[in-house]
Amino acid sequence: MVNKEYLLDTNIVIKVWQQYPSLFQDIESQESIDFKIYHSIAKELYIKEVRQFHAVPVLTDKFIKLLDHIINEDEIKFSEIYKPNVSIKYDSNKQIYYINGNKLSTNDYKLICICENYKQYTLVTEDKKMLNSVKIILDPSRVLTFNEFLCDLQKFNVL
Repeated sequence: MVNKEYLLDTNIVIKVWQQYPSLFQDIESQESIDFKIYHSIAKELYIKEVRQFHAVPVLTDKFIKLLDHIINEDEIKFSEIYKPNVSIKYDSNKQIYYINGNKLSTNDYKLICICENYKQYTLVTEDKKMLNSVKIILDPSRVLTFNEFLCDLQKFNVL
């Protein structure tokens, strides 16, 4: 039974790959925790992880291992966030969201929406503007930096 689910931003996945190459496998071995990656984030990672082999695009093993953890767009129902005293504006020309002045990409905003609409997720990111925005919208305990994520994993004997 999963007790805790982490929703990971692109920068976190890359950092795990670079600094803790076996961490995702270690998390998978635990029944009480899981991690998810939104499909738009997976697309960003795909671009970085596709290689050419005899003129054929091939995915890296580390990306393939993430496939079971990708949340497809069809599985997620988005609803815009409406909170008192929170200013959320969308610039359709630049495809940028502004949350109380913090500039966010559409993908970053969608991650926040997922966490707002699906309470089981704890967002993990290193993006400062996103961290500021999430703490305005969600309970601050539902967002973690990379180091906080690692500390949290220690509670589950992953590290």
